[in-house]
Amino acid sequence: MYRDDAVWVVDKPAGLLSVDGKDLKVSMQARLLKADPSVKLVHRLDMDTSGLLIFARSSAAQTHLAKQFIARVPQKCYQALVFGTLMGQGSVDAPVRYEPTLKPKHIVDNDWHKPALTHYTALHHELRQGQPITRVALEPITGRSHQLRVHMLHLGHVMLGDPIYAKGAALSLAPRLCLHAHTLALNHPDTGAWMAWASPVPF
Repeated sequence: MYRDDAVWVVDKPAGLLSVDGKDLKVSMQARLLKADPSVKLVHRLDMDTSGLLIFARSSAAQTHLAKQFIARVPQKCYQALVFGTLMGQGSVDAPVRYEPTLKPKHIVDNDWHKPALTHYTALHHELRQGQPITRVALEPITGRSHQLRVHMLHLGHVMLGDPIYAKGAALSLAPRLCLHAHTLALNHPDTGAWMAWASPVPF
């Protein structure tokens, strides 16, 4: 997607880890390291999620970008297909945590100490094999693992094709998780210029 001396922005496919896991040593970062050994992780996407991912190409750039993510400077927008008819727009303000008894699932836990906030906007409604589907834009303000998936499930609208949370028609109507990191914008670590990228939604 984009590369300069400080950053490398890529379009990660679904089914590929952002960084090597405990048992899986094939990842987006591993691919980039073959071309540039200086590539450093800044943030990550779930393996099942596709879309924009930014890597740093120096320690200084990594530090600068990490500070931006901690301060919630970057603007990120995802698109998803969810099961059912979701109307209008709104926010989900509900803490999300990992639940070890339901591995690998995460759950909403209102007593959890880390907040999770997502803004959503319904974009389009359709029928797929007679089932109602909604295309939704999602803006995560926080970045908890599985946040968008769990927040949509919390509203009663599981994401299509989600191998962890969906079942029945919601699972079978799509060959993959329908969640894509569509846009990303932040300050360039060297120049300070506001930069934005967009990746076509593949579903």
